[in-house]
Formats: sequence, C-alpha cells, structure tokens
Amino acid sequence: MAIRICDMHCHILPGIDDGAQDMDETMAALHEAYEQGIRAVIATPHYYPEKYEPDGSTIRQLLQQVKLRCREEQLDIRLYAGQECFGYSGLVDKLNRGEVLTMAGSRYVLTEFSPDCAYAQIQQILTLLQQGGYYPILAHFERYECLEHEERIQELKNRGILLQMNYDTFLKKPGWFRKSQWQKMLQDGTVDLVGSDCHGTHYRPYHADDAIRWIRKNVDTEIQRKIFVKNVHQILRKE
Repeated sequence: MAIRICDMHCHILPGIDDGAQDMDETMAALHEAYEQGIRAVIATPHYYPEKYEPDGSTIRQLLQQVKLRCREEQLDIRLYAGQECFGYSGLVDKLNRGEVLTMAGSRYVLTEFSPDCAYAQIQQILTLLQQGGYYPILAHFERYECLEHEERIQELKNRGILLQMNYDTFLKKPGWFRKSQWQKMLQDGTVDLVGSDCHGTHYRPYHADDAIRWIRKNVDTEIQRKIFVKNVHQILRKE
C-alpha cells in the first residue's frame, strides 16, 4: 500500500526551540525523514510560556527559508507551519490573537502537558479549547501518568479529542512506555495520529522507518488509512 507519510509532530525549524539548532541540522533531519519515507512535515516548534515563545511570523519566515533550501537541494518534501502548545488557561486567547499557531492554518491544536499533570488539568484545558472552537490533538498521550487508566483515554476519545502517539513508543520501553499496550491501541484504532517528535539529528533523531514498517505489517489497512491519510488530510484541508 503506497501512502505518502506526513510527519505531523516535529521540531526541525532551526534555532527556535530545543530542536534543530541551525539550518544545516534542519536540512540533515529533513533528508533523513525523506529517506525514511516521509513526504510532508508539519513543523511544530514549542510554545511554552516564559520558555519558548516564538511568534507566528517568525515561524512562517523560518519555514519559508527551509522551503527555499529544500528547493535548492531538490528535496521534494512539503512543509507546513504549526506549533506544539503547552496547555494552560491563556492558550485560547493566544490562539485567537494569532500569537500561537494552529496546525497548518486549521482549527486543530497540538497540545501538550507535563508528564505528571493531573487528569483534571488535561480535561479543563482541552474543554476550553473545544469551547473556543478548536479541535485539540493531545500530543504523545502515552506520556501522561494520569492516563495509565485506559477508561480515561476512552473518555477523551468520546469527547472528540484526537490522540497522537510518537513513533518510538510502540517499539521501545524506556520509562513510562508500555509497549504491548500501545501496540494494541494502534491495532484497535484508539490512536488517531502518529508523529516523530523529532528534535533534529542529535536529540531524538528520526526513527520513523521501523515504526512505519511495523504499522504496515501489524495494523489493519483501514486503521492505517485513518492514521496516515484520513486524519492528517482533515488537518491539511482544514476540515
């Protein structure tokens, strides 16, 4: 099955957060992404109050510079702007003012929390986003200790929250990763989106190829299409 993979969670813009530190590292990461089968990328630099606060115009300018380098190096990969936003009470206002970016100009918002955050905090912030007319995507949902109870994961899904898992999660078991559980959630359709969470070529480099092969071998075709095509296209088409 030929599917054009879009990496919808990565930190490859140069010098803007804890991801790629310069343009050379950005381009090396993108070439590696292409070699591993990725043909589109939504760049999602962190928005974290008082730590990483890049404005939307800076992100777009950097993205244009990266697009130019891709053309110069004949790297045929599509690039879109987004952000990974730390969930807090002021996020909706930031989004409304355009100071923080949604995913590829859509109403989808990639949202993260501290790994040890309370479940009530996740519920509260995601509810505020939905009330503001946004569609939350919970970034690397497997990281949150409060979601060890699977009924909470299902509760979020029932409320329309999209769940994003990192590629590394279901292949490795460091710390809070429970590999067999996450593999099952891919196979039963719990997971809505997968992303690399790549931070360049040194810290969290691309390891998408093994994960993509595992999904293609072990996950039902229709669920693959949902993860790789349908849900990503809804973001890119602003549906």
